[in-house]
Amino acid sequence: MMNIFPIQFVSGGQVIRGLGYGPHLGSPEAIRAILIHGYSSSKHALDPVATALAKAGYPVLSIDLPGHKLGSSGGALISFAMVVQAALDANSQLPSPCRPVYIGHSMGSAAALVAASRDPRAVGAASLGLGYPVTVMRPDPAVINYYLERWAWVDGASPIEVGLAMDHDIPEALTQLKGRPFLLVSGTFDQELPPFSAQKLFDMAHEPKTHKTVESDHSGVPLKAAPLVVEWLNQIRDSQNA
Repeated sequence: MMNIFPIQFVSGGQVIRGLGYGPHLGSPEAIRAILIHGYSSSKHALDPVATALAKAGYPVLSIDLPGHKLGSSGGALISFAMVVQAALDANSQLPSPCRPVYIGHSMGSAAALVAASRDPRAVGAASLGLGYPVTVMRPDPAVINYYLERWAWVDGASPIEVGLAMDHDIPEALTQLKGRPFLLVSGTFDQELPPFSAQKLFDMAHEPKTHKTVESDHSGVPLKAAPLVVEWLNQIRDSQNA
C-alpha cells in the first residue's frame, strides 16, 4: 500500500508538476528519492522505480519536466541546466528531516548525477541508462534521424544540445560526488548508450560505486532496474543506521 498525491512547484519561472509517493502505514525511511525522467519521456517511465521504492518505505517525488509530451506538461525544456535545477528545487519543496537521493533515466540519469554532486545533503545518485560521452553515437546517421524524431516530441532544446551539455557536466559531477554512493544500471541491448560507453562512465566514477547490467534496451532499463535500486538504497540506509 502507498499514498500517491500530486505535487506542483515553480523552478526557473516554470511550473513543475509531479507525483509524490509514500508508504501507507508506518514512518517513512529517512531518505527521499527524487526521480527525473529522460528526454522526450515522462514520469511514467520511472513508475516502476517509484512504486518499488514507496513499497519499500521510501518517500518519492517523481517530476514531469516542462515541454514534454507535446506540451501536455506546459512550458518548455530550456536547457539541461533547468532539468538539474528542477531536481534540486523538487527536493527543496518538501522540507523534512529526509536526505535526498537523486535517481534518473537517460537525460534524467545525468541530471540525477549532477544534482547530487551539487547538493551537499544528497546521500548519492543512481543513473539508469547512462554512458559517456552521451553523444557517443551521434556520428551514426540513423541515430541523428532518431534524435530529430525525438526532438519533434519536445518543446525546447534539441537532444544534441542537451547531450553536449551533459557531456560537459558529467566529469566534474563524478569528481564532486566522490565519497558518496553512485549506482549505474545499464542495458545489455542499449543502442543509444551502448555497454562500452557505460563501462567508460563507470571507470570515470569514484568509489563507492556499483555497476549493474540488465537484459534490456535503453527505454526498458527502469523496469528491470527497480529492484536493484531498492537493494542499493537499502544498503545505504543500513550503513547509515549501523
